[in-house]
Amino acid sequence: MSSLTNLRWTLNGPKIIPNLGVTRYGNASHNGAVLYQGPSMIQPGVEIVVIVTGLRNASSNTKTGPLLQTHILPVEEIPTQAIVSGLDSAVCGGCTHRRRWDAELQRWVRTCYVNIGKAQNAVWKAFHNGSYPEIDWDAYNTLATGMFGRMGTWGDPASVPIEVWDNFVKPLSGWTGYTHQSANPRLREVLRYCQVSADSLGDAQASSKAGLGSFRVLGSNSPKQQDWETLCPASEEAGKTVQCHECLMCDGKSGNNIVIGAHGIGGGHAQESKRRPLTFA
Repeated sequence: MSSLTNLRWTLNGPKIIPNLGVTRYGNASHNGAVLYQGPSMIQPGVEIVVIVTGLRNASSNTKTGPLLQTHILPVEEIPTQAIVSGLDSAVCGGCTHRRRWDAELQRWVRTCYVNIGKAQNAVWKAFHNGSYPEIDWDAYNTLATGMFGRMGTWGDPASVPIEVWDNFVKPLSGWTGYTHQSANPRLREVLRYCQVSADSLGDAQASSKAGLGSFRVLGSNSPKQQDWETLCPASEEAGKTVQCHECLMCDGKSGNNIVIGAHGIGGGHAQESKRRPLTFA
């Protein structure tokens, strides 16, 4: 039964939002649900929301396969506007793939592979229209048992309280996740579920030495794959031999060091980071 605690202000005015449920046929009442809405752990003054999708209709992403997708979004601005205003920092932190000014090219570039103008904008609009129910973790556990998940389809999992991810992965058979916030000890709890997003060979080496999994994108000036690194089997250069839900090497806990060629809409501008490599004391 809905209550005033489920009251949400939508684009069409106040609306009582039900909780996620299980139908009499054992299916999810909705394809998506709100996992979290509250302050960003990266930028606490900004409200964010986490939406899981794929509870009824599996993702059609050809690389990842049928993973539950989690969209980490700023509440105040639609994602395409947030990357221009800079509000995406609340969900992406200081990620090197965010929109930035390229002095050599004399224009703005963004090397993130996620085309947020499609799925993320649509999810943000659906949220503000009141289309997603509040999460009921008991119902979620029933529905998601044996499924696979993706932490941060867009947005960094470190921007979300770790308890949300504890609950998210609990019924799953496996997951993938990546974080660019490893330089901040306060945000490292998420490494129990996520790969270190390595912006340089030095980052990957530091991760490997610390027993942490890493994921390194090879830009035009990046050192080649090392013998202790594994080429992503879902990548184009590996022949797309498996999908992510079949591989699951990028789950943080396994300690795999993965590499992949720069890809996606901004891949052509990806470069090896020149900052000091990460350290893990």
